[in-house]
Amino acid sequence: MRYFSTNRQSPEVDFKQATINGQAPDKGLYFPERIPEVSKKLIENIEQYSNEEIAYQIMQPYVGDSIPEAELRRIVSETIGFDIPLVKITGDIFSLELYHGPTLAFKDVGARFMSRCLGYFVKEQHQKVTVLVATSGDTGGAVANGFYEVDGIEV
Repeated sequence: MRYFSTNRQSPEVDFKQATINGQAPDKGLYFPERIPEVSKKLIENIEQYSNEEIAYQIMQPYVGDSIPEAELRRIVSETIGFDIPLVKITGDIFSLELYHGPTLAFKDVGARFMSRCLGYFVKEQHQKVTVLVATSGDTGGAVANGFYEVDGIEV
């Protein structure tokens, strides 16, 4: 999977480079070249899959071969290693409650996934990375917690 800058002034990159860069050189956000279709089998049998398997199946096309399968499965498991209940609202309307993570913010999911992916890449390159966070809300706590004790990364 390739990623392009929303400003369209930077070269396309793979998942690894988009994760390491964080932001494109032209100050745009990285966006996938396409949104992969979720398999009919996964959708029709979703109740039979664990949250980890669903997340792996959804994320794998975006990650591609940037992270080996076993490592991506480990990352996914660490990312959503907390309760994420699907709550019935009414009839056939449900809500996926993403705010049951360590900081009680939905951002725990994204911050933990990003931290584990970045941690994998910096370990692979024998580098250290410093992540700067500026926030007035729950993003800072989620990012700080997500990156906490990830080897090779300081927040």
